[in-house]
Formats: sequence, structure tokens, C-alpha cells
Amino acid sequence: MLTIAIVCGAGIATSALIAEQVRDHLAARGREAHVVQATVMDLLSADFRADLVISTVDLPDALGIPQVSGMPLLLGTNPQVTYDDIDRLLARIDAAGTGSGDRR
Repeated sequence: MLTIAIVCGAGIATSALIAEQVRDHLAARGREAHVVQATVMDLLSADFRADLVISTVDLPDALGIPQVSGMPLLLGTNPQVTYDDIDRLLARIDAAGTGSGDRR
């Protein structure tokens, strides 16, 4: 199963709000994924694994995990932009057959 990490500064309130929106979006698409809340420090841990990161903070590309901005979901400015990015990246992961939730 795919793992999607929702990352904000503290990994508490903001990520909980975005995680719920992402879960709703995935359910509406008939997709299953493990959606977890995380902090930037979690991402830096050698044990952390995710297929996709949705973040409200800038993250280095060197993480090696596809990233989507969660700011449109947080601000409510244009959430469809984030949903479209999520769908596009999940389709790419599906096509590559790499969605294992166990890679960095």
C-alpha cells in the first residue's frame, strides 16, 4: 500500500487538517493509501519511508521522495491544484510499479 506523508513544521494541527482532506480525496477516487502525519525531522530519519510527501514547508529535493505543496489545501486558495498534483504523481508511481511504502 502506498504511504503518503503529510508534513508541517510541528506535525500536529496543520498536518491533521491536510491529512483529512487528502484521505477524502483518495476515497473519492477509490484509492487506498496509508496517510501519515510527520515532521521534517521524521523525514530525515533513516527509518522513515513514504512514497509521496505533501508539505506546507520547503523541503530539499535530495530527500528523493516526490513532493507536493499542501499550502493550497491549508489556505483553501485552490485545493484542486494540490489534488491534481497528487493524482499525477500517484499515476506516475503506479506506472513505475514502485509504490511500496518502503522506500525513501
